[in-house]
Amino acid sequence: MDDLIYNYCALCEAIFSPEEILPEVVLRKYGLLELTDKQLRRLEAMEMKRLHEEKMTLNEIGKRFNMSDSGVYRRIKKVKEVGE
Repeated sequence: MDDLIYNYCALCEAIFSPEEILPEVVLRKYGLLELTDKQLRRLEAMEMKRLHEEKMTLNEIGKRFNMSDSGVYRRIKKVKEVGE
């Protein structure tokens, strides 16, 4: 597939996806962004922390990321520890 087609596919998926997903995840899926698994988990954890600070519950965040609320809590806690 041509690179331009990948760009359009990524754009359409990011716009029309039924759930809110991080743009980095879509770009990585189509090979347009090189991220290691560790970097992707860090980005997801930072997004979880941001959503929690906006008064979203751990359960709601967990549903969005397909995780348990305790898993979300551990990732947020780890981001806070590293950031301090």
